[in-house]
Amino acid sequence: MSKFAIRLLSPAKVNLGLWLLGKRDDGYHEIFTIYHTVSLFDEVFIREGPLRVETSNNIPQEENLVYRALRLMEKRLGKELELSVYICKNIPQGAGLGGGSSNCAVVLKAVNDLLGKPLSTEELEEIVKSVSSDGVFFLYGGTAVGRGRGDTVEPIKHIDLKLTLIYPNVQAHTGRVYSMVKDVSLTPDLDSDKIIQSVLEGKFEVLENRLGALAMEIFPEMREVYRFVEYLGYKPMISGSGSCIFYIGEASQEVQKAALLRGWKLYQVKSYDGV
Repeated sequence: MSKFAIRLLSPAKVNLGLWLLGKRDDGYHEIFTIYHTVSLFDEVFIREGPLRVETSNNIPQEENLVYRALRLMEKRLGKELELSVYICKNIPQGAGLGGGSSNCAVVLKAVNDLLGKPLSTEELEEIVKSVSSDGVFFLYGGTAVGRGRGDTVEPIKHIDLKLTLIYPNVQAHTGRVYSMVKDVSLTPDLDSDKIIQSVLEGKFEVLENRLGALAMEIFPEMREVYRFVEYLGYKPMISGSGSCIFYIGEASQEVQKAALLRGWKLYQVKSYDGV
């Protein structure tokens, strides 16, 4: 590998909808979701050097999805990787925006390109799947359907939206939220084709997220944001297992004032198809 120093953008995603279909034999839940990348980014810097992964918010290296994935990549390649990764974190943690999963996929793809693409897309998918259920999506970006654990990804026609994201400064833990799932939260007979078609036609009233609804039972901060957005006449949605609430449209003055007064982090973003 020749000398290099590259900068990458690692985008966030929202789930335009998320449905729980049933419990799997492996203990996870079968889901159907629509992923959508947006213009909120972590910045990733890759340089030559001993393998290490550092972040601006000091995530321990051994816990970092990027580090774990790169170690698995080394096993696949049968050689050590000599590169240093630094991630400037702008995507809030525990928000359901997929920051860590995005970092993982973006770095793996870039490193594979630097090495001359020794691994196929399928092999990259296998590595990403082993550390993150929604990480596979970030190998593609844009708009895509997620099935299985969210790791079976099918890109669909990209849609262009303006969105307002509100982070209530609370981290939702995915495992804790999933532990709340009961049979009443399941939609086993979901007509996924109808939902996809509705989204492509801009009919967003079909969208829901029962997993996110469970998160609001745990985190009252989420419920406060959700009800406020609803009161203003927007359709509030929850990304992943929370805690980010978002709606399609620009941030009104009322939303901006409320975020300032209540200490919410506000992000005005648009669709991103540049992964």
